[in-house]
Amino acid sequence: MRKNSVIISIISGAIVLFGVAILFHSCSGGGSGGGIPSGTVALYVTDDMSDHQQVIATINKVTVLNTGSGASCDVLTIPTTIDIANLKDVLQLLNTADCPAVPYNRIHIEFNKTVDIMDSSGEPSSCSFVSYKDDHDRPNTLTCNGNVCTLDINGAVNVLMNHPNKVALDFRLKDFDVHSFGTTTCSVTMKVSPIHGEDFHHLGHKETFTGLVTNLTTSTSTFDLSKHHISFHVLYSGITSTQQPGLNDLLLRAENDGLKTQVTVSAFDFENKTVDASKILVKAEGIISALTTSTKTFILSYNTGSTINVDYSKAVVKGTLADNAEAEVKLYGFDSPDFLAALVRVEFEAEWPDHKTRERECED
Repeated sequence: MRKNSVIISIISGAIVLFGVAILFHSCSGGGSGGGIPSGTVALYVTDDMSDHQQVIATINKVTVLNTGSGASCDVLTIPTTIDIANLKDVLQLLNTADCPAVPYNRIHIEFNKTVDIMDSSGEPSSCSFVSYKDDHDRPNTLTCNGNVCTLDINGAVNVLMNHPNKVALDFRLKDFDVHSFGTTTCSVTMKVSPIHGEDFHHLGHKETFTGLVTNLTTSTSTFDLSKHHISFHVLYSGITSTQQPGLNDLLLRAENDGLKTQVTVSAFDFENKTVDASKILVKAEGIISALTTSTKTFILSYNTGSTINVDYSKAVVKGTLADNAEAEVKLYGFDSPDFLAALVRVEFEAEWPDHKTRERECED
């Protein structure tokens, strides 16, 4: 029997702000005043999870501030739900914003009080952020109003023209303390601190962007990948058929069915809104049927009336596969008649204590 008070160690994670200075002809935007040059600030999220199957939190807003001059810039304003457990060794781009090219000394974060955690055995618990630890490991009370909490972190974010600036908000998940897991009083004490300078470069994570595919042109190996107001022109000619067979067929299915697509890039060109892709994964979520373990195949039914044959012989499988189970599948290619899976994760929706309908629009 699980004790009512437990402490769970979760491997460290970070939300990353990447300031890239670009001088625009229009010098407004992001809270800037007239005549002030601006730069592009890009917001990432990352983590180094290991044995936890899900850690789901929602970030509502991120703002950089200067407490002296009063300058401010909203970097994220659209609530974004993140499954941190799916972001191992990845810098996932969440948003970009044009900000005044001035120094900032504080980062303001607004997030939902509720965080859903699933441990390595598949047992879930809906918990609440209740406090955080400062640099001396002293717990401090978060400012919460209803189901929304806010947190101000001291940290330098200097947005300069024609000069990249990077800073990470490290949520230090390995230092999170989770108490009363599996009960209605489950609470989380967090640890958060900024990372910048040389420490940032030591992360060494791959940059990714997730969105919807449009304007696919297989003859030039290009497409547009869009999320909210952000759109990048993607070139994928560097991905060989050995790495990802049948990639054109996979991308065509992603475009036709509106499936979320994650691109791993060598580098972002924020000024020209272009990227070179080194890896592409397409995500589909649905119900498993016709599971055949001898051939490692099944049929996935998703959206409204759409089905695909899935070959999971080379996939990492999380959870127990079964007919009628709900699963998330990440696809990397196509070999007729099967789409090739890199990851299959069986969902645990019905196992959450309050049986609520949980947000699945995760950035992973």
